[in-house]
Amino acid sequence: MLILNNAEVTKLIDMRECIAALEDAYRELAHGRSVSAVNSDAITPGCLHDTIYQFKLNGGVIPNVGIAALRLDSDIIKREPRRQVKLALAPGGRYTGLIMLFSTETSEPLAIFPDGIVNPMRVAAASALGAKYLARPDSHTVALIGAGWQARSQVMAIVATHEVRVIRCYSPTAERRDAFCREMQHLTGVKMESCDSAERAVSGADIVLCATNTNETLFFARWLKPGMHVGTIRGAELEPAAVMQADVLAVHERKLSGASAVAKSVVLAKDRMAIPGVDIERLPTLPEIIAGMVPGRTTPQQISCFLNLRGIGLQFAAVGAVIYRKALAKGIGRELPTEWFTEDEVS
Repeated sequence: MLILNNAEVTKLIDMRECIAALEDAYRELAHGRSVSAVNSDAITPGCLHDTIYQFKLNGGVIPNVGIAALRLDSDIIKREPRRQVKLALAPGGRYTGLIMLFSTETSEPLAIFPDGIVNPMRVAAASALGAKYLARPDSHTVALIGAGWQARSQVMAIVATHEVRVIRCYSPTAERRDAFCREMQHLTGVKMESCDSAERAVSGADIVLCATNTNETLFFARWLKPGMHVGTIRGAELEPAAVMQADVLAVHERKLSGASAVAKSVVLAKDRMAIPGVDIERLPTLPEIIAGMVPGRTTPQQISCFLNLRGIGLQFAAVGAVIYRKALAKGIGRELPTEWFTEDEVS
């Protein structure tokens, strides 16, 4: 059993490898050769005022890489009027999210590592794949709404799939937005422009990426232009009319709801993933488009939209397989006896 930390995970996978791993895994999923488990949430009142405790489970199995993955999050979440915020209450001001890998050949546990690096990478990689298969090939100008941890990965992913010349970024706090643009321009070499409004950032953009944790609408139908591609990671980010006006519309997966168990005293906010008037279950999925089962964009003038609304557990198996094999090859990580995690009794 291999134990890795986030610093080691950072050395073991880059965004291009993450995108490639998901692209292959999605083809397997579309053809029914791999599976993604149903998301499972258990939610109770939190220990502090206006908080909830959320225990989240998801996972997936990819036989052709020999890996099954379980991802779990143990979160304490503060609910604010406009957003939800995870609280770092673990010792040392830290969060708790883990990925566990298992062998589909022997059933044994292979590795455990935190999900903090992989989580935003896999979300952004899916968004970039949505743009790769739905946006115009000659898309060079990107608008980014958001300047947080998800937005950072979105920049790294879109420059890995497109020849981006400029990224115009908007978030409400100017100081944070300016610092984000300086950092990302240094990391990518792509020109970053800080904008004082979302509309200014979006004007003239070929690709628009929304990457926030907001509960409020950020992108409006009146901003749509022919040939534009729009991506979101939260249903609340897009005005429903903007989604309805898209000529080409695809979802990450059709089933947004998982198996949720909620304590009676907890009243959940409106689902940030749902989009009123949009029947998610009738839309084509990104895996189907990647596998060539359904068409993506067919003309340059079409408006396309990718709803990257909920991650799937299969992503952790795909990315985890790359991390695990590279860790073995490079001798990175610490090993614990496998027998500590297996048993000689039938459960």
